[in-house]
Amino acid sequence: MRFFDALARNLIRIGGVGTIVAVSTVFVFLVWVVAPLFMRADLARPRPVFGALAGAGAQQRVLAIGEDDTLLTIWAYTSASRFVVLSAGAGRGAEAGGRYSGGLLGEVRPFAIAPTAYAFPVRSTQAVFGFADGTTRLVRAAPRTEYRDASSMSEQALQRGVGETFVYDGSVARRVSADQFELHTVEFTADEPIQVCDGAAIVAVDLSETPTGPVEASVDERGVLRVTRLTRTRNLLTGKDRIDTETGQLRLRPSHSAGLPRWLLLHGGGNSAIAVWQDGRAMRVDVSNLEKPKIAEEVDLSAGTGAHLTELAWLNGKNTLIVGDSSGSVRAWFRVPAPSMSTADGMRLLPAHDLGTGPAAVTALGSSARTRSLAVGYADGTLRIFNVTSGRLLAESRSGSSRPVSVVALAPNDDSLVAWDGELLAATLDAPHPEASLGALLRPVWYEGYAGPEHSWQSSSGTDEFEPKLGLWPLVFGTLKATFYSMLFGVPIALMAAIYTSEFLRPEVKSIVKPAIELMASLPSVVLGFLAALVFAPVIERIVPEFLAALVTVPFVLLLCAHLWQLFPQGVRAGMQGRRFVLSGVAIVFGLSVAMVVGPLAERWLFLGDVKLWLDGHGGDATGGWLILTLPVSALASVLVAGRAERMERLLPGATAAQSLLRFLLLSLLSVAAALAAAEALSFAGLDLRGGFLGTYIQRNALIVGFVMGFAVVPIIYTIAEDALSSIPDNLRAGSLALGATPWQTAVRIVVPTAMSGLFSAVMVGLGRAVGETMVVLMAAGNTPVLQWNVFNGFRTLSANIAVELPEAVRNSTHYRTLFLAALALFVMTFVLNTAAELVRSRFRKRAYQL
Repeated sequence: MRFFDALARNLIRIGGVGTIVAVSTVFVFLVWVVAPLFMRADLARPRPVFGALAGAGAQQRVLAIGEDDTLLTIWAYTSASRFVVLSAGAGRGAEAGGRYSGGLLGEVRPFAIAPTAYAFPVRSTQAVFGFADGTTRLVRAAPRTEYRDASSMSEQALQRGVGETFVYDGSVARRVSADQFELHTVEFTADEPIQVCDGAAIVAVDLSETPTGPVEASVDERGVLRVTRLTRTRNLLTGKDRIDTETGQLRLRPSHSAGLPRWLLLHGGGNSAIAVWQDGRAMRVDVSNLEKPKIAEEVDLSAGTGAHLTELAWLNGKNTLIVGDSSGSVRAWFRVPAPSMSTADGMRLLPAHDLGTGPAAVTALGSSARTRSLAVGYADGTLRIFNVTSGRLLAESRSGSSRPVSVVALAPNDDSLVAWDGELLAATLDAPHPEASLGALLRPVWYEGYAGPEHSWQSSSGTDEFEPKLGLWPLVFGTLKATFYSMLFGVPIALMAAIYTSEFLRPEVKSIVKPAIELMASLPSVVLGFLAALVFAPVIERIVPEFLAALVTVPFVLLLCAHLWQLFPQGVRAGMQGRRFVLSGVAIVFGLSVAMVVGPLAERWLFLGDVKLWLDGHGGDATGGWLILTLPVSALASVLVAGRAERMERLLPGATAAQSLLRFLLLSLLSVAAALAAAEALSFAGLDLRGGFLGTYIQRNALIVGFVMGFAVVPIIYTIAEDALSSIPDNLRAGSLALGATPWQTAVRIVVPTAMSGLFSAVMVGLGRAVGETMVVLMAAGNTPVLQWNVFNGFRTLSANIAVELPEAVRNSTHYRTLFLAALALFVMTFVLNTAAELVRSRFRKRAYQL
């Protein structure tokens, strides 16, 4: 026996330690996956890869710059109106000793005369140029990759090793295998000129690419704004493209004498243009109707600081405007809905993000082509990388020359940048998770196009310009909402069932009922979710008023039948004792029948004949909604009053069952009257629950989830609670009964307080089951991450969100790690709840020992 005792003790010890190690390992793994989200980005010190560009006897300035996906070639547009292609591969690995290691691969001069205006839109493969003769031209810059066999390469190239990069035949070549090379370069193609005006030079242009074709905007020296929609048609016989145009125009009449605008910016959808003057004044023009362009609003982009604007650029998607000024300040503006404003399009341009003030004037802006990141160059040579959504400074560096950075551009994959300060600079960037910060994950964020800061979760979209919304609070809220409604339904039923089974049910019946309820725990949650989504949700949607009425009529009929039962003689009750379960079922059926009659009557009286339309806010006062809340409160007050009355009656002999029934009916009537009076008063005061606890009815909602998930937690709570109650010694019951207490008084005042630690543990185990439930909420809750307590709409929980999105998340991406952060949050929530539960349970156990 000692051997078996020692073996059992060691096995238990090993199991306990193993459990602790397993849980700790899960926690460490989650932290390990999540930690990179909050690591600071790193921007290497920019190093020169090419010197000054000479041409026409003078040094040229770079006006625009870009890099291809391979990071091997760099293209630049210079002040000499030429495009140049440079090799960046050698310079990227060069340190201090490799100062001018880049090479000039070629150049293109597509224009006979110098442009007077130009624009290089973010993410676009085209640039637009305006000229003094009133024409515009589109130029496409297309990276080209060519693969060649080793047989077509020179002897010198064949001596290169696999993976080595070198300049070859006007391209950057890389040997990818023993038999194959790849050559990279950039080709430039200019379209035919488009005559947008006669005899007036173009002073500002911009271009947007829409699903229906390119849209370009221009301002000429007369102050006329023109927006032109281009339609490209290819002749199948000649192979040439024909461009058809549709133009609208408006003469700009600013409210100040500042001359012509310095910048012109066209929104990504091509329906709004912004003319901006250097002093910060801006005029936004609604051009959704080209036949009648309208001035929508005039704003001050300097935000009243007095600083003049130095640089403007669109963020990815061309809906967020980045404004830099002479004080070093950088702000992000975008349009928000403003139905109360008298603007032509019902929108208003507002400063949504302030990225802070830099060490010097802003001299260059470069937007990412794939994220909401932004590169900013300053007059003292400083370079900064921001994420606009979170407003976070990701990284900062500075060139050794301290010259102004006039041009800056991020690589297509955001892993490097190129800049110009008189020399071509390149720097590697390590910012794998720019969107992630504690503020962006847990606090309201002002997302593009929203009326104000909000909590939101939307991890993907159908467009590349999408702004990820990774706020975790809607998911945490959904988890709490699901748990609240599930426990609200399941806990009373489970505890009452446990008390009845333990204290009042005959042993032979208990031996059948308890295993049957415990068997419910084996129901797969996917089956419960299936039933909730495809059976309960459609049925309840058709009988909403009847279902709500049943929540009142069924308890009322059961209590009424209990009082009527007391009217029968003792002999009759003893003879029918074995049929109480069947009679209870009959009472429930009768209560449901009453609900089928009362529900439509209440709908016509309180909800204008259609409760779902009323919930959607279509007319009617708030009396019916308040009655839903005040009736349970008044009923609870009636229970307390009834308890006081029973204690008074024990002092007065002669109390009868008829008097008890009369008191019950009177209190029920008073409860309904008090609830109705309170509801009328609250409605008269102008308070309305719609938009809060009540709202638009969605078929898959919290009511369905609470009802169905309640059945998932009831068996667990019931089993543990019944075991705790049954473990109370019978001598406590016998002593209470011997002192004259009734079985019900004994159960409520002796057994339940003694077993409180076990009952609390049962509730907390059920709470943990509800918090981690996945399939029921996934299938029956609508899976919508909204922040509303409305019992009639859906939600999304942490566990359901992980189940839905983790299979589609790119490994080690921000989205992927944020899902693991959601798992960590769920882990921490459960750990905190269990710890608190253990502390409370210990206190209950100490009190039970004192009894």
